[in-house]
Amino acid sequence: MFRRIVFQVFLFSGLVLAQRLPDPDPKIVINPDKPNEVIATVDGKPFTQRDLQMLLVTMTKAQQDAVRNDPVTALQTQGWLKKLAGLAEKEGLDKEDPFRQRIEMNRLTILSEALVQRHEQNDSLSPEMLKGYYERMKGQFSAAKLKMIYLSFTDAKGELEAKKKAEDLYAQLKAGADFVALVREHSQGQTTRDKDGDYGPVKRSDNIPESVKQTIFGLRPGEISQPLRLPNGYYLLKLIGLEEPTYEQVKDQLAVEVKQMRSREWMQKMRGDVEVKVVAPGK
Repeated sequence: MFRRIVFQVFLFSGLVLAQRLPDPDPKIVINPDKPNEVIATVDGKPFTQRDLQMLLVTMTKAQQDAVRNDPVTALQTQGWLKKLAGLAEKEGLDKEDPFRQRIEMNRLTILSEALVQRHEQNDSLSPEMLKGYYERMKGQFSAAKLKMIYLSFTDAKGELEAKKKAEDLYAQLKAGADFVALVREHSQGQTTRDKDGDYGPVKRSDNIPESVKQTIFGLRPGEISQPLRLPNGYYLLKLIGLEEPTYEQVKDQLAVEVKQMRSREWMQKMRGDVEVKVVAPGK
């Protein structure tokens, strides 16, 4: 709640300044290449390019954009927060419950994230190790080229009709009917129909239902799926072929994914090492 208020105050302050005040002169120029350059003073204390960069890394993308558009208001907001926090500490709020526990939880979360990031940065992968992972994981980077027949429905009656038609078309295809001909005659997917049913490529990492991925990558080249029901219609899919990228094409992406995978395994081991013993309640 408070974070939302802070951001709203920041945005509102920027609007008010834009309406009532001329552009400040001189303007703040953000230049991370000059970390020691003093760009402003906040309540009499120097604020450098490095200080601004440290502020940016704590923010969301939207907040970073707002700061870059109006750094003066951002520094004013930062000074305001420091004043509030200083007053809170003088009143001892950082030692009171539940604020003390929330501060500690934030500390634990931030330090844990920092350790995980450091672990990933220090995880050294030799070319030989990375190539070994590529051989084991290259199927995850495979891209499936497909042709598709799509039969839509919007209600229960339409679903029954679409299902019956999909089953009929599947039987025709199994009997040797031409897939492209049936696409042109029956498919209701305008985009794919105009391309003779071409769809894809589809990767295992794509954000599509798992049932669709299992169907696609369970096919052999040239094979046609049984009617596949999704919330918006029935699909008949024909796998044209699988494209496997070379090691050179995916090595950078692979390195990131492998480090993340190894990091998750390391964290899971750390989690498993935590011993919790349930104490039976007293009788």
